[in-house]
Amino acid sequence: MDRMETVLKKHSFAGFLGKVKRRNTRTRVQGFVGDIAVGSSVICGDVADISCSGIKMTALPENFSAVKHIYTTVVSGDGKHYKLLVKPCWKKRNADGDVEIGFKIMDAPLEWVDLTLNISSGVDDSREELGFHA
Repeated sequence: MDRMETVLKKHSFAGFLGKVKRRNTRTRVQGFVGDIAVGSSVICGDVADISCSGIKMTALPENFSAVKHIYTTVVSGDGKHYKLLVKPCWKKRNADGDVEIGFKIMDAPLEWVDLTLNISSGVDDSREELGFHA
């Protein structure tokens, strides 16, 4: 455990800062949506942030239980579609009362990895196209 983790665990504000050991930096996105296949139906929500290893979805229906199964999800944005296998990690209600769920990505195409690396590194100059508005 490094010094920063030790300090955060000793103080009450540690939970406020969120997960300390996140593997990949999450990048907020706008205009991305996700469709989760649940049996023979599809649940739709907004994708709030992305990384190589995870996504956060919001505006999901309350009746989606988000049990620890692996789901096939199609994330769409910027005119492209990415088929991901995801597993729910956490579920909470945000300040607006919407359901938010964090998913760990179990499998993703190389195009997804390329997208997330370009967004987080700032290499991609087409941020406007990816839903980033200054």
